[in-house]
Amino acid sequence: MDEQLDRAPCGFFVLNKDFEIIEMNQTLKNILQTDNTPIHFQELLTLPSRVYFQTYFLPAISVYKQVREMYLNFKLDKQSLPVLVNVNEHNGLYEGIIVKIKTRDEYETQMLAAKKNAERIQQETDLANEKLMALLKDVECKQRELEELNSDLQTLAARDELTGLCNRRVFRKDFAHAIMHAEKENGPAFSLAILDIDHFKKVNDQYGHAVGDEVLIELAQKMESIIPKPHLISRIGGEEFAIIFYEENADKAVGLAEELRQFVAQSKWESVAITISVGITRFRKGDSANSLFTRADDALYESKGNGRNRITSL
Repeated sequence: MDEQLDRAPCGFFVLNKDFEIIEMNQTLKNILQTDNTPIHFQELLTLPSRVYFQTYFLPAISVYKQVREMYLNFKLDKQSLPVLVNVNEHNGLYEGIIVKIKTRDEYETQMLAAKKNAERIQQETDLANEKLMALLKDVECKQRELEELNSDLQTLAARDELTGLCNRRVFRKDFAHAIMHAEKENGPAFSLAILDIDHFKKVNDQYGHAVGDEVLIELAQKMESIIPKPHLISRIGGEEFAIIFYEENADKAVGLAEELRQFVAQSKWESVAITISVGITRFRKGDSANSLFTRADDALYESKGNGRNRITSL
């Protein structure tokens, strides 16, 4: 056997038809830790590998004239050595190579451990992701609750707690906004009405404040049923209300206010029937919030002074 084959990185052997070893290279001798050539190939194998050899190797080589990567164990001193065997039949002889796979076994063991570790990490990652998704879902839920709460707070900040109408703060803001736009050249004019309940103190004194609150709530409902949007209805005091009429025609604003007064006086009441007095005025160029409100308030007091349950326009 030439020197190159002796130095090959794998064991090489030749078997006769009785599977006796007639030749092996130095690499195989080194693997087997011997200088002698064994008589029979099966002498090299552990008992389980002999059974495997007889059961699978012999039929395969007879039928297919070759064996590929058959896993066998060589018996060495007090230990076994796993190898892969490849054999070809040639001219009645069996030429084969042997590759040690102890390193491969260790590698596969490490790979298996790494795989298990990766699976564990993946499971932990999946669990962490599930927890994270649950937390995100909870955060989204809390965020929606917070948005709803903020919306509720904004509504509460803009609405009168008792009647549900716009409160004084919203009225002042919209009133200033309406004046700013009206002051512009060709800006939209508007009318301001101030109204309150006639003899409301008597209602509270005779029926109590709880009934008085019911009257205020029912009046607010009647006002909303008569005054259409975008006109703004606000409660600006105890029994005092303000309406901003966004009407280009001043007579239409007065007509709506009169329609409301009549409806309040003539409709049925579930609580206590009341009437209202109204003062209304039109925005004039140069008006400030104070001058416009004072003029509407003066008109209201004129309605009261003239017997109440009436509307006065200034």
